[in-house]
Amino acid sequence: MSIARWAIRPVGTARDFLASELRNARYGDIVSIKAAIEAVRREAPFLQDTDDELTEKIVDLARERRLAVLFDSRG
Repeated sequence: MSIARWAIRPVGTARDFLASELRNARYGDIVSIKAAIEAVRREAPFLQDTDDELTEKIVDLARERRLAVLFDSRG
């Protein structure tokens, strides 16, 4: 019999990570889709969300926080 060791990962959703990235943004700031996605991929590589799903979540959070969105991910 063997004992499996579980990898320790931070618990959270993509929205949680994005919210933490945007927490210091102020009214009217510009959010880069490309930079936000890169930050999530770097900090939480285990998330299964596609870039399109992350983009949708970024736009939703930006709208809630009254931020502008720079759609620069497809260049």
